[in-house]
Amino acid sequence: MWKEQIDKISKIRDKRNRTLNLPANGNELSGFRKSIVEKFGEDVLPQQYYKFLQTVNGIEFNGLKIYGIDQFLLDSIPINQVDSFFDANETWESINGEDELIFFGDSDIAWYCYNVSSKSFVELDKPSGEHMETFCDFDTMLESAFSAALI
Repeated sequence: MWKEQIDKISKIRDKRNRTLNLPANGNELSGFRKSIVEKFGEDVLPQQYYKFLQTVNGIEFNGLKIYGIDQFLLDSIPINQVDSFFDANETWESINGEDELIFFGDSDIAWYCYNVSSKSFVELDKPSGEHMETFCDFDTMLESAFSAALI
């Protein structure tokens, strides 16, 4: 379903003569996975996030940002500058509190994360960090985030 939502966003952006970022290529994904393992000791990211990156390497639309691969791991400069995964996680790491969180995106009012402690995908209130919603997987979280941005 989120791929259909990306198609809608793409059509909206096309009307404004703007395109989405290209998908991440195999070399970029490989370097990104290696960096994830170096940082976390294992590949803690869901396969669904990699599928997102293979569709569009980060997206910003109507206040929503889903992070892409950091510039130092890319073969070329992306069409649109979007917040990058490692940079954003470094910025938001003070939000963690007692939970270990991995941030995939944010909006004006929410963070979209994986709570490593509870092994759940969550939406947190921004800026309080209060829990707002739990999702069964990354795809469902992404669909919810895009639905809010497309309203």
